[in-house]
Amino acid sequence: MSYATLDDMIKRYQRSNLDKLTAVKSDNFEPDDALITQALQDASALIDSYISPRYQLPLSVVPVTLARVCCDIAFYYLCDEQATEQCTQRYKDAIKWLAVVLDGKLPLGADVHGVEPVSENLVEVQSDTAIFSRNQKGFI
Repeated sequence: MSYATLDDMIKRYQRSNLDKLTAVKSDNFEPDDALITQALQDASALIDSYISPRYQLPLSVVPVTLARVCCDIAFYYLCDEQATEQCTQRYKDAIKWLAVVLDGKLPLGADVHGVEPVSENLVEVQSDTAIFSRNQKGFI
């Protein structure tokens, strides 16, 4: 199970950047989405190795933070030798975050069975309509 999708990668890293990285690695020097998908699967496998001792896999709900971490790791894998300092730092931060989750110091956002907690006591804010606005000029 992959924690992020190709669309998640495109939203975070732009299509043109991903095309450049995959074109360099492909046999015909053309952009290849299969390489991105493989990097996402590799990143997900690494994440599984960190969270499987604490959480039941597969998770029924993927927390947003986990999708971001998966994208950061996958992008680092795609960059390979071309990884910038920022890319390398994001990878290191992702690994540190996973280690903290493994130690139980930080919750993943799901319970041990991989289910997102449900709350019955949600806050709802209601207010009257605005008295003043930018369109109103002068006195009321």
